Amino acid sequence: MTSFVGQDKAERIFRQSFDKGKLHHAWILAGPKGLGKAGFAKQAAQFLLDSVEGIMPQENGFHLDKQSQGAKLLAAGSHPDFRLIQRGGKTDKEDKKAREDGVDALEEHELKRNISIAQIRNLQSLFATQSSISTYRVVVIDAIDDLERGGANALLKNLEEPPKDTIFLLVSHAPERLLPTIRSRCQILRFDPLDDDQMRHVLTNIAPKLDDKERDALIAAGEGSPGRSLQYIDAGLAELETLARDIMRTGDKNNQIKSDLARKLSLKAATVRYQAFLSRAPSLMAQHIKSAGNKRSGNAIELWREASDLAAMASPKALDNQAVIFRLGSLMGSLAHLDERA
Repeated sequence: MTSFVGQDKAERIFRQSFDKGKLHHAWILAGPKGLGKAGFAKQAAQFLLDSVEGIMPQENGFHLDKQSQGAKLLAAGSHPDFRLIQRGGKTDKEDKKAREDGVDALEEHELKRNISIAQIRNLQSLFATQSSISTYRVVVIDAIDDLERGGANALLKNLEEPPKDTIFLLVSHAPERLLPTIRSRCQILRFDPLDDDQMRHVLTNIAPKLDDKERDALIAAGEGSPGRSLQYIDAGLAELETLARDIMRTGDKNNQIKSDLARKLSLKAATVRYQAFLSRAPSLMAQHIKSAGNKRSGNAIELWREASDLAAMASPKALDNQAVIFRLGSLMGSLAHLDERA
């Protein structure tokens, strides 16, 4: 059975290609972040690595055995026919943490900027001999978007002359930015955003204690991406959205709402909530502009554009949190003033 809600099509395409004996040697798993592409790649890898164990079921899907030899070796990070390539830690300490607890245990600022050419060249030891215990050798790169230029060129050589019985699964959040020569040598497998019912199903299973209001806020913020929603699960997103909508509805002429919001989100303990608000505020403004049918749409769009630029540069430029939130609140309040004049 599939374990990826809303991605049955991707599993079906991959499985049918396998069943017909026409499995392409390289796949780009393409779609926005948070749709489960990396998880899909790991399950597809186990499916391929376990395929030597017997005749595979005829139904669609992977039908994985958690107790198989492949599953146990993959869980231990010691399968001889599998390689997972990701960005490493910036320092030796962070690299050790990544090896022991997995790369997902590191924060974004603890990771290196790119996947290096050395990591790609190290794959040659895998290709130098035949597979050890499986029919296939599998390489997962998560994400190929992170590959530095030299690494991309080194990988291209393997894609042009693929090692025998080797399958590359390349996770990409922005496939249009990849080298055309890489894209042309890969099969594109697209992952689509989930609809609201599918999102609700995922969030209910993962976080059953959420109330309906918070779940609905997370569904809206995720925009079809469960991973994006889960980033905000501890952010009290429903409350933040309510305050933002109040500002856009009333204009907050005495600045009370935006001042309280700026003060709360500037605290060190509110980092997750601050980041959630930065990500969500421009989308809320866009929704307001669309629903209000604002006659002064040009002015409204300029407000939205300024908010989007501010939200995007706030963290990279280490702007003052309180000032950023107050300014975003002011831009939201200006939408209410435009509504009054329209």
